[in-house]
Amino acid sequence: MKILITGADGFIGVNLVTFLRHKGYDVIGIDFKHGDLRENGEAEYHIAKHRPDICIHLAAQVGIYFNEQDCVHAINSNAVMTLRVAQACAKYGTKLIHTSTSEVYGDHGDKLIDEDEPLTAKPTGIYAISKRWSEDAAREYAPEGLVIVRPSMPYGPGVPPGKGRRAMDNMLWQAYHNKPIIVHRGSVRSWCWVEDLCSGYELIIRNNEVGAFNIGRDDDEKPMVYIAQEACRLANAPIKLIKIVDPPVKKTMVKRLSTAKIRSLGWTPTVELNDGMPILFNWIKQFPWIDE
Repeated sequence: MKILITGADGFIGVNLVTFLRHKGYDVIGIDFKHGDLRENGEAEYHIAKHRPDICIHLAAQVGIYFNEQDCVHAINSNAVMTLRVAQACAKYGTKLIHTSTSEVYGDHGDKLIDEDEPLTAKPTGIYAISKRWSEDAAREYAPEGLVIVRPSMPYGPGVPPGKGRRAMDNMLWQAYHNKPIIVHRGSVRSWCWVEDLCSGYELIIRNNEVGAFNIGRDDDEKPMVYIAQEACRLANAPIKLIKIVDPPVKKTMVKRLSTAKIRSLGWTPTVELNDGMPILFNWIKQFPWIDE
């Protein structure tokens, strides 16, 4: 089976290309250096050239902070790009597995959310809005066999720390350099090792599934202050570095997403937080402190 992965140089992309090749799939990875998929005809060129059985669309502008810096860029990189990819997939009979985000659900407080509930909660910012639009574009233009994956809190080595980056990475980086660690009061997350996320994609492919799937942990919820404390422990840094502050107005404090659907395919996480965080910490230590 031939699989084309867009955004192959990104955090999930690099890991997914490696994982699927190890499983024996014929994988072609493309990224921005191969062409701008937002431009008319570019996605069609790659689909026509490689004629993949499946296109896993990962390319996007990721992250709340970076999307808010340029909302038009966010819309083009998320909604418009997905439209182009979906149209190309439909034209050549390629199954589309579109990667969205758990941010599309909006804020549901403590309620457990599954994939098949209507997206009725107000989205928080242009990242969530543009990714909702990307899902709509995929459904409208490549509905045949469509899969929408909504990853939730994947972590692992691969992305440099810094402003707007993953909170866990930054907390480890700050602790290592003995810098203040900001924690939003009441913030709770369930973190998922990136290779476990990749195994979810592979199960979806192997079983020829359709529909929407959450892939992440729903069984290991941790307050973010706990993550900050663990970062200090790993770095042998003082707990007093942790500063608990009120969250921004549009911050989703709690994410509780059901993984019953992906677990029904046999998915189960294999890397626990107390094993994964030290691996990430050892990788993060290579980056010098940058005053921003």
